Amino acid sequence: MLRTLYALSFCAFSLGLVGTIAAQSGQAPANIPTIRVTSRLVFLDVTVLDKKGHPVVTGLTKDDFVITEEKRPQRIFSFEEPNVHVADSALSEDNPSGKAPLTIFVLDLLNSGFADSAYIRYSIRKYLMAQPAPLHSPAELMVLGNQSLEMAQGYTRSKEDLLSALDHVPAALPYKFMNGAFFAERFGQSIDALQQIALQNKGLPGRKNIVWVGHGGPNILTGVLVGPVVDELNQYVRDTTNMLVDSRMSLFVIYPGLKVSGPAQTFSEGSAVADIGDNDPFAGDINFGVFVNETGGKLFYNRNDVNREIERSEELGSEYYTLTYQPEGGIADGKFRRIRVTMRDPGLNALTKAGYFAPDQRAPVDPRQQTMVSLDEAAQAPIPFQALDLTIEDVVRHPDTRTAAFTVVLKHRNIDWDESTNGKSTANLALAAMSFSGGGDILASKRETLTVTVNTQDPTRLAATRTNLPVLIQLPPKTRNVRIAVQTVEGGRIGTAELDRKTIDAAPEAPTPPPKLQPRFQGPQAPAPAVN
Repeated sequence: MLRTLYALSFCAFSLGLVGTIAAQSGQAPANIPTIRVTSRLVFLDVTVLDKKGHPVVTGLTKDDFVITEEKRPQRIFSFEEPNVHVADSALSEDNPSGKAPLTIFVLDLLNSGFADSAYIRYSIRKYLMAQPAPLHSPAELMVLGNQSLEMAQGYTRSKEDLLSALDHVPAALPYKFMNGAFFAERFGQSIDALQQIALQNKGLPGRKNIVWVGHGGPNILTGVLVGPVVDELNQYVRDTTNMLVDSRMSLFVIYPGLKVSGPAQTFSEGSAVADIGDNDPFAGDINFGVFVNETGGKLFYNRNDVNREIERSEELGSEYYTLTYQPEGGIADGKFRRIRVTMRDPGLNALTKAGYFAPDQRAPVDPRQQTMVSLDEAAQAPIPFQALDLTIEDVVRHPDTRTAAFTVVLKHRNIDWDESTNGKSTANLALAAMSFSGGGDILASKRETLTVTVNTQDPTRLAATRTNLPVLIQLPPKTRNVRIAVQTVEGGRIGTAELDRKTIDAAPEAPTPPPKLQPRFQGPQAPAPAVN
């Protein structure tokens, strides 16, 4: 039970940049001094490369490293060599000590053409086929599609489970990539995916490597934007950066196929190798290359051997030293704190995170992030949430893709509606669905946002209608139950529903329907809601 053991064994918030740890006494007598201790512990996972780009894994001590934060030297608090970062047993599928790094494979089918999507699947399969059984360290498989981020297979060291999950990912037409009108949506979905992956892994110790196969989200040219939009974007990416740093994540982006010309790719490539000096890495344009640079990862392009690039990402993300230090308390001004790791041997190069953003007491709370956190908690909680009225109908199993399809019926009680100028009402929703093992481990998941539109503004008619939300989720072999949570983005109200294994097994079987281009969310008892 990988996640359960991790959560129990991880007692301090030590996922990259640890927050303030304060120890305060209670009602102490007046003649006894009260001791207050405030400290921070910063974790750095550092890959050391020689002049030929090969990882250096032996022969170094902490005295070979020099760490500075904002140009101030830092004393190394602890030091781990690469040989420590291995799973406990070659036969164990768990990693309870958190020593071995975790790998998150992301199939970016949202920002890839149809041919590239097929090549992405082929390349990941080719890489997995060449790996030992069991894998050296746990990995999971995630899919970013037109509407959602899905976990097709949770952390496992079984390559057969990962291959099976890959083979059962349903085919989809990348209509958002094919239609330029979805540019802003793809950008938001891609950054949200990084946030969701970071939140999902926040309770797990050790390093995590996101191996993102695809082009990543579109590039945003901030120079052509004005007013509060720029400030909101900056806060959005700063929050995302800190979430990745806090979770000890490095981003490796691999472009499928040969080099593709275009400004988005050019900007990302340049940002991934840029020397930002002491500047804010997001002071200019926003693209996935900046996140690569910021998190100490790497961007691969202009090659046609994606499986080899995945292997190189795994090498860079597993042969690393872990160093910690305790900086002096800084000002909560929201500014970038530049971290540098240099080697006393000038022939060696250190690859690590570029820094983090200090807390900003003036920054508003991000409602998107709050929604992600509360929705995940509700989906994993064993208790029912009844602020929204949910039921599940029309369950169908699809053995060919190892999925289950069903309809989540949402009654309109307690929904906060926004009135549109055309006489309609809209409501923004977030949905999470998770498949669990008998021990409570997450085996598969799906997260998506959507906008429900109803052709009335009459409160009585709104309360009497309902919306049907079709859901398709992976069912790994060990699935014992499926739990669904829906939340209103504005009001924060949550409802949950659950499917047990008996109901799933009793459902009729049918082939998976072919992918379609029309909007997904349709139902005979309510107008089809528009999707964000």
